[in-house]
Amino acid sequence: MVRLTLTALSRLLIVLAIFIFAISLQSFWQSSHIIPKDTPIHTRNVIGVGYSSYPRNDGSILPDGTITFTPGEFKAGRLENYVNLPNNPPNPQIDLDVQHLMQQAVPAPTEELLHLAPNPPGTNAIVGLASYPKFMDGWRKLVGSLRMNGYDGHIIVGVNKNIPSDERVYLDKMGVTYYAVETANCSSLILNQDEDTSNTVRSVCSQGLEDLKLEWGRYEMARRWLRACKTCTGWSMVIDTRDIFFQRDPFASLGEAKDAQHDLLFVEEVATFTNTLPESPHRAVNIGQSLRFKHHVEPCYGKARVKVYELIHRPMLCSGTVIGTRDGIHRFLSVLVDEFRKNNEKGPMCRSPVTTDQWTMNYLYYKGEFGFVEQTATLPWGTGPVLTVGKPCVNSELKDGQSQKDMIQFGENDLILNPHEPIDSMARIAPALHQWDRCRGWMRPWLDKHEDLFMSTKKPADEPPVSWIAG
Repeated sequence: MVRLTLTALSRLLIVLAIFIFAISLQSFWQSSHIIPKDTPIHTRNVIGVGYSSYPRNDGSILPDGTITFTPGEFKAGRLENYVNLPNNPPNPQIDLDVQHLMQQAVPAPTEELLHLAPNPPGTNAIVGLASYPKFMDGWRKLVGSLRMNGYDGHIIVGVNKNIPSDERVYLDKMGVTYYAVETANCSSLILNQDEDTSNTVRSVCSQGLEDLKLEWGRYEMARRWLRACKTCTGWSMVIDTRDIFFQRDPFASLGEAKDAQHDLLFVEEVATFTNTLPESPHRAVNIGQSLRFKHHVEPCYGKARVKVYELIHRPMLCSGTVIGTRDGIHRFLSVLVDEFRKNNEKGPMCRSPVTTDQWTMNYLYYKGEFGFVEQTATLPWGTGPVLTVGKPCVNSELKDGQSQKDMIQFGENDLILNPHEPIDSMARIAPALHQWDRCRGWMRPWLDKHEDLFMSTKKPADEPPVSWIAG
């Protein structure tokens, strides 16, 4: 009897040892396995992506085992394996709906074309709205920094209908195409009672687009302007114009648009996993932690659909610097503008200013509503064409926390670096600096020191024209 008991106990111990060994082996494999670069992102499985430090109930793993978010890969230095995909599996019906939107005829611009620049050597395009009454300093920072740093593509902007003549002369010499944007009262169908009208872009519309407040209408303008530009066949970037500055050609590190694996690129803001000061977690914010995101989308879409908890570790995407090929940016703009119009029809809780552009865009992305998931990617903060410095320049725990420099890295000649790019990367010097006005305390003196990045002469009138116009 005792012998049988000992035998059974021995067998039990052997089974237990095998079980422990199997668990240990699986844990080791999961933490060390590298996904082959050529594995399609939608088929990459959860096993082996360095995910052990992230909870598995945040929507990052789909029911079929598909991995949708790999911050562990990024932190391990394997950027090629990083993905930040929507929380829903690819949906063929969404792809069909998006394709249908893209195939619809795009109306001609309603804005008056004040100047059509000669075709530049390049086929890329920078597009934005800058309809300020006076904006010469802004033009030099925006347009000047592009041209002085080798960008030879299209620049297409919306300007004030009464743009000063000296600004027109400057833009003409810089090879800029520009349309006159005239503000107008919005249709009563999209106005809410007792609406705050102190924010111009969220309280007025433009002539010809009275069904979209200016904050939303600028995306429809960009959509039309780009379709009207038949030689804008490379990369395009739709931008905020007031707070962006360029140190390099923003598209140089992307290669040719026709060869791109992804035709639509969203730029991430600083998140927990890209924070260069991990001991100060308040210096970054994930979108699922953002009260602004929650307050701007839940009233329209509802808590049950928004599911903020699924985004608790996900990065926020910036709506002021979106990049795409000709088809990719058209896809982005078509879906976003269509959603704006649908939201206007839903009622006050879905209209601007309750629901704004950035939060709507983030909601759509993480729900997979832009479609064609395999052709879409997000670029981690501190990498790629754009470095968004707004959040890093603000320390909310300090009484005077604006214009901080502790998260900003400087390189040779005091140029600002992408902190997560390799030393030999074409994007090591951050090509574009977005939201630099949040850093104005040190950024303005920095700009004064680096005038050669955006001007060759003190007076705009003395600035020589770009070569393809001078010739």
